Amino acid sequence: MKKINVGVLGLAFHSGNLGCSALSYSFMYMLDDIAKNNGLEMKVSILSGADDQRPLKAEFGSLSYSFVRLGLKNSKFRKQTISAFRSCDVIFDFTAGDSFTDIYGMSRFLKRSYFKKLVIKNKTPLVLGSQTYGPYNKALSRSWAKSIISKSYEVFARDEKSYAVAEKLGGRKPILTTDVAFFLPYESKGADQSRINVGINVSGLLWNGGYTGNNQFGLTVDYREYIESLLKEFSEDEKYRVHLIPHVVYKTSRDVADNDWYVSCDLAEKYSNVTLSPFFESPMEAKSYISDMDVFVGARMHATIAAYSSGVAAIPFSYSRKFEGLYESLEYPFVISGTKIETAEALEKTKAYIRSPEKLREAMTNYKNELKAKTDKMMKDYSGIILGLCRDE
Repeated sequence: MKKINVGVLGLAFHSGNLGCSALSYSFMYMLDDIAKNNGLEMKVSILSGADDQRPLKAEFGSLSYSFVRLGLKNSKFRKQTISAFRSCDVIFDFTAGDSFTDIYGMSRFLKRSYFKKLVIKNKTPLVLGSQTYGPYNKALSRSWAKSIISKSYEVFARDEKSYAVAEKLGGRKPILTTDVAFFLPYESKGADQSRINVGINVSGLLWNGGYTGNNQFGLTVDYREYIESLLKEFSEDEKYRVHLIPHVVYKTSRDVADNDWYVSCDLAEKYSNVTLSPFFESPMEAKSYISDMDVFVGARMHATIAAYSSGVAAIPFSYSRKFEGLYESLEYPFVISGTKIETAEALEKTKAYIRSPEKLREAMTNYKNELKAKTDKMMKDYSGIILGLCRDE
């Protein structure tokens, strides 16, 4: 029987950021299918700096998995980390989908990139999974990214913009794919269809001005005004039922800037005609709820992917080029570019899309076959890497 130990890095299964969790579970579903379809004995090592051994919130019958704690603080952790890397036949690193960049700060970039460099140094094949590359605003981050991209076993880009960055910086041709979250399963419950169901995902990160609190991402749209104007107009229109749908959810503290939950709770109290979604325990639950919407507005990219991939007219609100990169690759021009247009224009476009979503659905339908071709190719490419690195035992 063919055996393989697949390491996964840069994925977070228990994160309150359901976008990160969506990536993680989606890739596990892909690995489970690869193992089942090819009769492999596959062990998955979930490599993480977090000490969290809770079981996953889904069943994967064709593979086994274990959590491995990584660390660099002392020689014990460093030896454990190197040993874990060497025990893997291949390591797929997704860097949370959008964190192989310095826009979230150099500390975050360097820590995550150092693990990549350590994998390469210890000669375990490193596969950069489908993700965004850049921007790299600092000379140091450009230098590190160049070295990592050029020395990786394989490089997957989830959009054309990232493909171009990785190709130019790394001096190699990546494999163009799309986001692995398109593989995430869901179960529609069936919403009340007496009104048009409009889902609105309010990003706590944008509401709070980013991690720095001073408009970190350079929005030209007044995000609070944008959200409140949408809530006021559509919650007072009897044709619509507005749902507030958080996608980064922590109940531990209001002080976490990157938290949609408390902002949504406050807005649900302020606007009495809106419905607050449940507190989701998994990205599958979130996608299932989103799938019952007719239209969905969101500033969390994976929340909009959940909408798009379940047939809901999606209106992504962009604070980073990762949005434009992904949706341009899908030939889907309905992104609200929050760093390029003013508040009035953003509102005008969003309200028009909500009131006439047919052209959004038409664009999704027209691209359905191309998207399937991309996801099929991604599965084939991942399978080829894994089968090529299997051990015969």
